[in-house]
Amino acid sequence: MPTTHRHPPNRQLSWERLQRGWSYEELAERIRVSMERGGETFTGLTANTVRRWETGERWPEPRYRKHLVTIFNKSASELGLLTPEELAMRPVSDVVREIRRLLSMIGDEGIDRGTFLRGLLGVGLFGPLLTEGPDSPAWKRLESVLDGRGNLDADSVDAYADVVTRQSALYWSTPAAELFEASAAHTQLGVRLLRTSSSTDLRERLAGAAARSALLTGRIAFFDLQQPVTAQRLFQTAILATRECGDHALAAAVLAHAAFVPGFARDEAAAQGLIEAAFAHAWHGVGPLTRAWLHCVASEIRARCGDAKGCLRHIDRADRAIDGTGDDPAWLDFFGRARLDGFAGYSALAAGETTEAARRLDRALGALGDGEGKQRSVLLADLAAAHAGSDADLAIARLDEAVEALTGAWYATGYERIDRVQRALPDGREMQTVRERLHALDRLHRPELSA
Repeated sequence: MPTTHRHPPNRQLSWERLQRGWSYEELAERIRVSMERGGETFTGLTANTVRRWETGERWPEPRYRKHLVTIFNKSASELGLLTPEELAMRPVSDVVREIRRLLSMIGDEGIDRGTFLRGLLGVGLFGPLLTEGPDSPAWKRLESVLDGRGNLDADSVDAYADVVTRQSALYWSTPAAELFEASAAHTQLGVRLLRTSSSTDLRERLAGAAARSALLTGRIAFFDLQQPVTAQRLFQTAILATRECGDHALAAAVLAHAAFVPGFARDEAAAQGLIEAAFAHAWHGVGPLTRAWLHCVASEIRARCGDAKGCLRHIDRADRAIDGTGDDPAWLDFFGRARLDGFAGYSALAAGETTEAARRLDRALGALGDGEGKQRSVLLADLAAAHAGSDADLAIARLDEAVEALTGAWYATGYERIDRVQRALPDGREMQTVRERLHALDRLHRPELSA
């Protein structure tokens, strides 16, 4: 017989637990400790009871609710502990309110229709946005919602999500600054549209699209524009939106991207906390590519933090996971076997296994398609590093190829990789030429350096 749920599933409580990487057992234990500190008698709360709170089979008793508020440092409304009657008195969800706050911290207090359109036009997206252009019924619906004259409907949500998909497809081929403007505008538009809908189904679909938009904007900010603070705020926005849509695979992807920010700064504790939260979401069912990618992210963070054994262990798990069963979301188009080989090469370098690094990196390069200049610059830089100790001439030749790839597709992460390798190579005429080309590119894309 199927279980009868007396209450709606408490996604907010579940999300807050998962964001911290806690199991049901860990939360039950934290409640026990909190009760003991308050001089209360512990009544044998179990992990199964916590699970039933989240599924809606039970409602937390008042004695537990106050400890949940303390443990999570969140209000009762943010933890889904308000009754339907209390919720009905709140016209704007806490999620949307927090998203608005985070977006305002990016530096733009809001987005009007003109800014949004300029963003789309900046990367030539207005035409592909809707086949019939601004006179199409779907665009007019979006425009009326944006101006407060209409209500959000399924076609409007589909139109919004379509732009996210198209912008994501342009990531590898469009100048980062232009795509960032369009993507940031679209993220803010998603937040505004969320405020107009009271339909649970529409809100969930729109929140999923807005989360993907914020994720894309955060990726550009971090990997292309080297703006970690902005990226971190956008990732926070995306995480909040995933809580609204209930998409565990998307939440895992956002958290793993967010882990890159402290990971690149070698803040291992902060990065590890986010990775653990990503894997906690993965327990709710993700496909083989998603699971393999999570291990690859964990591997690179371990490598950057100096844990050679740890990074290789995660690559081994990624190699096994990618052959598993299950379905991955269509938006996971930034990872595949070639990307796994690239991560593996980087990890092997960190562990001093240069022969294995060269093997995996060569295989990754061979699998790259046209228009992937950004990734090519990273792989060639790593390959140069793999040959640096045994064949300096070959290393310089690979580094020259990396600069050539960077010339065709500027990528701040690629520049960082190339710059790090060139510092370790010996001086000479060929190396000097490579350095001059690299520094000229840097001045071109960061003109403040030549001021």
